[in-house]
Amino acid sequence: MSQNQCPNILFVFSDQQRYSALGANGNDVIKTPVLDAMAKEGMVCDNMFSNHPLCSPYRAMLLTGRYGWQHLVIDNEYRPRKDIPTLPATLQQHGYGTAHVGTFHLGKGPYPEEDRYGLDYLAALRSGGSYFNQSYYQNEKGPTLFDGWAPKVETDLAIQFMERHMDTRPDDPFALFVSWRPPHWPYEQYPDEHSIYDLADIDVPGNVPKQMEAFARQEIADYYGCCTGLDAQMARLLEALERLGAKNNTIVCYTSDHGDHLSSHGYGKPFDNWMPESMRASKATPYEESVHVPFVVRWPSVIEAGIRSDAFFGAIDIMPTLIGACGIPLPEGLQGRDISGVWRGEGVPGDTELTPGGSDSVYLQNMAHGWPNRHGWVGRWRGVRTERWTYARWYANERGPWLFDRLEDPLEMVNLANSIEARPVLEEMEERLHRWMEGTHDPFEYGQRGPRGFLQLGQEFANPDLYKGWSVA
Repeated sequence: MSQNQCPNILFVFSDQQRYSALGANGNDVIKTPVLDAMAKEGMVCDNMFSNHPLCSPYRAMLLTGRYGWQHLVIDNEYRPRKDIPTLPATLQQHGYGTAHVGTFHLGKGPYPEEDRYGLDYLAALRSGGSYFNQSYYQNEKGPTLFDGWAPKVETDLAIQFMERHMDTRPDDPFALFVSWRPPHWPYEQYPDEHSIYDLADIDVPGNVPKQMEAFARQEIADYYGCCTGLDAQMARLLEALERLGAKNNTIVCYTSDHGDHLSSHGYGKPFDNWMPESMRASKATPYEESVHVPFVVRWPSVIEAGIRSDAFFGAIDIMPTLIGACGIPLPEGLQGRDISGVWRGEGVPGDTELTPGGSDSVYLQNMAHGWPNRHGWVGRWRGVRTERWTYARWYANERGPWLFDRLEDPLEMVNLANSIEARPVLEEMEERLHRWMEGTHDPFEYGQRGPRGFLQLGQEFANPDLYKGWSVA
């Protein structure tokens, strides 16, 4: 397979960067000049959503193109199935050199070949507690300590992979996935040179409670500092592509695994013990701040420069889209769809069996408690997002249904679920939700559940030693 025939892939994603935290998406305060320039060279996908806005479930969805009841990563700390096709393994089988650098969150190091899901090279961050002076497993070796800011270290390792690949396999394409941990909290963990934000310039959204405004303003300033730091590392990756002569034949994507509340709707963090446990969540809700993420893609000579797409798609669609863009047949059993035709300017695909609730919507979910040992977190819910409406309901109805009119209420502050006037919309969205459930064979309502209320699907802990004696459900 020749470099001249199949495009390389450079897929870069941050952790917890919401849609609004990008200059190209209309934020006049944040400084992301490199990504903004990349947007002008390619396409901004305005309706990209994290179907399951939590770290490991998103990563498993990216890996497999399937929902959690099929890949079995229903929450953090679970292991993906090894008997289904994966994105790197599919690319590897068609001649690609494959690598993932940064946060992996789908296993426990070290990582022999059978635990890498088709990755030739895996440089996996050992822990995410700090973003300086971190250790990494590199396949079976490690952990090895690297000095410096983790995203810079990871960018170094990513560039080194590209250099090695171009040197040793110049006729083969590569697929490189780079997963940076910021701007996930702790937000203040970034180089001083990116501390450039004046608190007076920070606009705190109106859905942040008054009591939390001052705290949120500082939080957002540091969050933006992390994003600006990542933008500088993105520059290094793009410069390396150009230096290696790979720019014109590489699909470059930038996105995030999910968003961050940043105090919107009164949410805090898991360690905020003074708050009710149900409010200690910076993600995993149906809210805009949690589910809506940036997505910028550049593909020279294929994607028209400087355009935006309003096509709805989610994390579930990334695997089939990247495979389809490379001209490779899709594996059987995928639950996402190939929307690479949108990138090629061929128009938005219509409804198919893979979009039972409508191609103008995405299916959203949270399957468990965030970590197995939490109990009162955001709960188990399913939802649907359209251009105008956000709808969700919980398994035990512990929070009642949510219905927000994003046209009239973009900050999602007025729940219309009990409004008589909104009853026809509620019924329409519930009908959409049921079509998504039935069409994806989601066992949300009827599946057998274990002692902690999780679906019993045959899932396994990624680190069984940590949960000896625990039920996985």
